[in-house]
Amino acid sequence: MKILVKLSVISLLIPFFFCCRENHQRTETGKVPHVISYRSDSLQRSANMVTRRISRERINDASPEEMEEMRRLRNSERAASTEWVKENVKRYSPESWHMLTEYEKLPGSTEIQAADGGLVTTHKPAGTFEYLRGRSRIDMLASMETNVHEIAHAYFDQNVYRYLRGKNLKINAENAQGFIYISPSKCYFVSFPLEAMFPSAELVSVIPDELRTYRFDTYIDGITSTQSDGIIGLLNELHAYYLGSRYCFAMLEPYKVAAGSEASGLYEWVKHTQSTMSAFYEFDFFIKEYLLRMKMNYEPDYYRLLSYKPFNEAYLSLIKLYSDLIDNYSDRINDEIRLLNASGETEASIEKGWLWVKPGNSHVSSGTPVFSEERDILLPVLDGRRYREVEKDFQFKSVMPSR
Repeated sequence: MKILVKLSVISLLIPFFFCCRENHQRTETGKVPHVISYRSDSLQRSANMVTRRISRERINDASPEEMEEMRRLRNSERAASTEWVKENVKRYSPESWHMLTEYEKLPGSTEIQAADGGLVTTHKPAGTFEYLRGRSRIDMLASMETNVHEIAHAYFDQNVYRYLRGKNLKINAENAQGFIYISPSKCYFVSFPLEAMFPSAELVSVIPDELRTYRFDTYIDGITSTQSDGIIGLLNELHAYYLGSRYCFAMLEPYKVAAGSEASGLYEWVKHTQSTMSAFYEFDFFIKEYLLRMKMNYEPDYYRLLSYKPFNEAYLSLIKLYSDLIDNYSDRINDEIRLLNASGETEASIEKGWLWVKPGNSHVSSGTPVFSEERDILLPVLDGRRYREVEKDFQFKSVMPSR
């Protein structure tokens, strides 16, 4: 009886809860909502919450043997989901898999001679799949984006030592340096004097409150490599967000399998991809603000950076690839919408920047933004005249994504 009462209360609260979330459901006016016929991971998590509450009551009466069996089953589910997502990364995002396996090959620690005559030792900061979380396939697909992003950072730092040893070069502690991985055939080693850069926190005074978006506190006003390594730290972040976004873009088909249908797969894919895609606009803005301040306040250093070919090539390549990826992401969503509507089984549309999906036998639509709000906030300034001189110097205006 207690369990039935709890389930009844939770069933009343869940609709209210989901109306307050970023990913929403809506009901056609004047119609009674039916049960959604496809799996939504957010709804699945709510069901899991109910199950966990019931399970906690049972755990109190469980024997040690039963507890051990529950742990074994959970670990088995996680292991199966982990192997499944790894196989799908290999198949659908081979560039991501190559980066992960190359990181795996790096030694746990490396020593290298420094330019000042000393010896520098480095240690790998994390395991190759350190950041995988969750037990379900959808949880694993989503957390693999975080994993790719974070291992991109680790590879950026750690592969410098392999690169320098291979070239029989010494490491320069007076420089900020990193290894930009794009593909097995396209990589860049960047190394620029620390004395010629300033902390990103200097931008706090010039970025108004209305342009302080989601990642401002972390990368402009926070404590990250964007302070110690300036523009190279920002390039590092642009690089990691691009690799995470490229992974997400490649994983639409696995999301369909994990979610159980074409419609819910598209919904889950967009829901878990939109934030990392939107990061492009924030780092485009941060880097241009940095370059503009550099040109205005540190002109000799600005032209020193402008003449440094590895930075130019890596930066322009990432901007071009990321902007093309965003265009492809938008096109893919539109293509999938057309296919779903043509099937006659699902209604899908984009309204005011949101993707809405409704199975044919339901009156309930599930929605998620295609891009986060940061895009709309920053586009006016990015499309304006503020960065015209910087854009002319670096010659990359033509590679920006279509709006």
